[in-house]
Amino acid sequence: MKFKNIFKISIAVIFCMIALVGCNKGKENKDKIVEEDKNHLQVLLDSDPKTLDQSKTVDTYSSQVLTNVMEGLTRIEVDENGEDIIKPAGAEKWSVSDDGLVWTFKLRDMKWSDGEPVKVEDYIYGITRTLSPRVNSPYAFLLYPIKNAEDFNLGQVSERELGVKKIDESTLQITLEVPTAYFLNLTYFKVMEPQRQDVVEKYGELYGSGSQYMVYTGPFIISSWTHDDEIQLLKNKNYWDEKSVKLEKITMKVVQDEEKKMNELLNGDLDIANVYDKITIEKLNDSNSFNIKKGYDGSVNYTIFNQQDKYFKNNKIRKAFIIAAAREEACEDDFKNLAEPALGWCPPGVQLGSEEYRTNVNYFPVNNLKEEYSNPKQLLIEGLKELGLDSDPKKHTFKYLQSEINEKSKYYSELEKSVFEKKLGINIDIEYVGWVEFQQKTRAMDYQMAAQSWIGDYNDPSTFFDIWSSTAGIIQTGWSNEKYDRLIREASRTNDQKSRMELFNEAEKILVEEDSVISPCLWKIRNIYVRKEIKNFTRPMWGTIDFKYTYIEQ
Repeated sequence: MKFKNIFKISIAVIFCMIALVGCNKGKENKDKIVEEDKNHLQVLLDSDPKTLDQSKTVDTYSSQVLTNVMEGLTRIEVDENGEDIIKPAGAEKWSVSDDGLVWTFKLRDMKWSDGEPVKVEDYIYGITRTLSPRVNSPYAFLLYPIKNAEDFNLGQVSERELGVKKIDESTLQITLEVPTAYFLNLTYFKVMEPQRQDVVEKYGELYGSGSQYMVYTGPFIISSWTHDDEIQLLKNKNYWDEKSVKLEKITMKVVQDEEKKMNELLNGDLDIANVYDKITIEKLNDSNSFNIKKGYDGSVNYTIFNQQDKYFKNNKIRKAFIIAAAREEACEDDFKNLAEPALGWCPPGVQLGSEEYRTNVNYFPVNNLKEEYSNPKQLLIEGLKELGLDSDPKKHTFKYLQSEINEKSKYYSELEKSVFEKKLGINIDIEYVGWVEFQQKTRAMDYQMAAQSWIGDYNDPSTFFDIWSSTAGIIQTGWSNEKYDRLIREASRTNDQKSRMELFNEAEKILVEEDSVISPCLWKIRNIYVRKEIKNFTRPMWGTIDFKYTYIEQ
């Protein structure tokens, strides 16, 4: 009897202990979930990246992801005065020879997310792969300052002749063709991020298309990627500066519907978003839950013309559309205080040496065209006659390609349609397509005119002018100009900023005023809403959103 009682008591004690352990474990799991939620940031991603392959991607959406999961030789950050500053990252220090040609980078001890060491060879492979003719990278031209880079990209020299080499296990040396004023600005960009040859070759065409087909070196890793929905980032435990990273998780949400975006911001399901819709702005302001980051964002909205098209092969027709564009109308209405009329190509805020290019050059090609041709409809009619087409504008319909990124883009396209039809007397059909299809169509030149946006990659006018060189493969218009190519090449080969300004000025005249390749429309102003609990969120003017130091105040 006594033994039975002791046995019953023992069993009861064991069950109590199990229950207590279970409770404690449950509490630990619950605490862990709560802690993760406290350090979980939810941000807007305007569109799903087509790829995260550093050698193949060109859109800004991929850059927003790559900046947070990859580490180049340097990082661009914001100092205490709000100014952009280049800081050591994959390279802990660097030096440059007296003649400005040889750059030597001392790499820090760093690991990939799978624990493998980051090697000098990974940086070399990333550069040579982007330049490889087999890869056909649209951004290869950015690396042309490197010795023999252009010739290698064109298949004229071997990889051995490329000005990139390993000095020792922790030293990378890059030799340039000529001293290049903006070269250091390239070292934080995706084309100079390290790439793992074994990973790229293992996954082939799948590399960069999903979280499982990549490895990472940045503050975060991609844990999941549901295309056209969201990308989940987790803190990278192998990151060299892991102690500086406070967030445990980031959800980058693809939200294109304006009402949904507004509701998620108001309900706490989005913490950070660039907002341009008037109704959303009013409601967010009324909520008193957000701080706002404003300022030039180094971007320009513009229209491209397919110069192989039956209409837009005519210069007068292109000029008519440039003159008639709805710049002022947009800035007086929905884009009031959110943009300025783009009267030239290179936007305000871009530095040329120590001075701002736009202010210093004091040249506005759109105004010049308006002064020369006061009647865009008459100019259009002249162009139609030159082509042997019916001179009645009402008998012509132009197709305008627009990506379905957000309601603001749609609004501007509808405004452009209305203004073009009114000023030119024509018909406009807008074709809305998804971002991936938009890229496919423009690259295949399957369009007549198309709405585009370009955000500068670094703080120098060349980031805006290089992309129109015939050697660049980013934007297809069917246009090339040998004189333009020569001007851009000369601007990249001198450090004399006065000479560079004159060269860019002449190039801009060809691009907009003479050959009328593009129609600059709006210089955008950043309007980022950040929930007040979010601290240390930075958005350099150059580069993109960076969450390395961001945290959520509890």
